[in-house]
Amino acid sequence: MKPSSRIGARRVGRRSATRLGMAEDAAQAADQAAAMAAPGPGVTFWVKLPAWVLLVGSVWVVLSLFTNARFRVTEVTIEGARLVQQADVLRATGIVGQSIFDIRARQIERRLEESSGLIEAATVRCRLPNQVAITLLEREAALIWESGGRYWWIAADGTVLGPTDGPGTMPVLHDIAGFQPEPAEHIPGVPWGLAHELWAALPAIQAFDYTRDQGLVLYVTSNEWPVYLGHQGDARIKVSLLWTLVEELATLGADVEYIDLRNEERPIYKIR
Repeated sequence: MKPSSRIGARRVGRRSATRLGMAEDAAQAADQAAAMAAPGPGVTFWVKLPAWVLLVGSVWVVLSLFTNARFRVTEVTIEGARLVQQADVLRATGIVGQSIFDIRARQIERRLEESSGLIEAATVRCRLPNQVAITLLEREAALIWESGGRYWWIAADGTVLGPTDGPGTMPVLHDIAGFQPEPAEHIPGVPWGLAHELWAALPAIQAFDYTRDQGLVLYVTSNEWPVYLGHQGDARIKVSLLWTLVEELATLGADVEYIDLRNEERPIYKIR
């Protein structure tokens, strides 16, 4: 029985050795196949070359678009600018000469709306190859405030909309006492409502003076009689009293120093 056991053991050992040898041979064959399948440095270069060419070409196209003079903004149309000067709009945008692809419409719209109180909303549209269209929605200006030879657009409620070069055809309120020489967002204390009512009742009058004490002031007759209209009251009654007094005083040949209608229930005038 013992010899049989030795023979069996020898056979098992031979089989294990054979299997190990076969496994090693298979691993070596796999390594050789992998080595043969893996591309060398030269092969890798040629495989990646098309991707590099595509990337470089894309960069070149983008740079060409941004630098090509054909795509630089040369035409800007502005619609809705009645009070705002077109030169001021162009200056605020700063887009002339820029690449059309570098224009950020939302940023320019915000810049315009912040540049002037006259601009309530702005819309910017780009059109290839070199056109930009700007549409403005302006706030409504009711009159002009003048102080120290400088002028500002004013809304009906006294909101300061922005500076202007001159009065144009708008009614003007002259700050003759330096009440607000540098108006900011709003001018308080001025009777804006009364001013509009007086302008409606006296369409021939294009300007009033304003002081803190006398309120609205206008001048009548060729002798420039000052008329103090105050800060409040009924504009129609004030105007009716004004023409009645002017007619009576002119008939008398009076040398009038002033007419005070700040309180229309107690009109006052002073003779020199």
